[in-house]
Amino acid sequence: MAIMLLKNKNCEENISTQQKHILKYALANGFGIQATEIDNSLGEKVLEERKWFRGFLRSLKPNDTVLIYDLWSLTNKIDELVKIFECLLRRNITLHICNKRFIISNQTPLFNVLELLAKQRESNLNPAKEIHAGRPKGRMSRSKFDNNRAQIVSMLEEGISVNYIAKEFGFSRSSLKDYINSRELKELAAIKKTLPKHDNKKIDKLTARQSGENSQKECALIVQI
Repeated sequence: MAIMLLKNKNCEENISTQQKHILKYALANGFGIQATEIDNSLGEKVLEERKWFRGFLRSLKPNDTVLIYDLWSLTNKIDELVKIFECLLRRNITLHICNKRFIISNQTPLFNVLELLAKQRESNLNPAKEIHAGRPKGRMSRSKFDNNRAQIVSMLEEGISVNYIAKEFGFSRSSLKDYINSRELKELAAIKKTLPKHDNKKIDKLTARQSGENSQKECALIVQI
């Protein structure tokens, strides 16, 4: 099964751009994507705090294929990348990093994987873009709107205006608009429209798909709740 994993919010590209790149890569390489998953966890969360993502890893089955736009879709932390790679390779799951056209599988030479990790580490230490004071890009603090996030996305998906949503919940329109823009919720709603209904239900509930006991045990160090 080929699964497209999108990250909202990714420090490099928004989810609509990620989707376009992955679909283009899949078409060029003859992939038929059967499922799309969207990770909504905040950028500053460590792997142990990302319950949905750990559930996603646990849901994968042997011989599945995961397509991501870049490593930011997983994490930018080298130690966490090593754990994730190990979890995938143990179950013979193949990872395609589409913007780099790089494939990680049990057939990938170890040297190539180490080189990829080294480049990511260098990127972390020497970001190409100027770093400004304040919270790093992609890292967002908690908001009073977070508790209503799923409802807001559903209403946007139905084409309901920001003005109406603000009145419905008693929010300030300008504050709600800033929240929607900063979290790219309109883009998320647009992506959801392209997905089958059963995928939308999973995104709304932000729950992980279930898998067998063997898969859970193999990744216990990463995915235990």
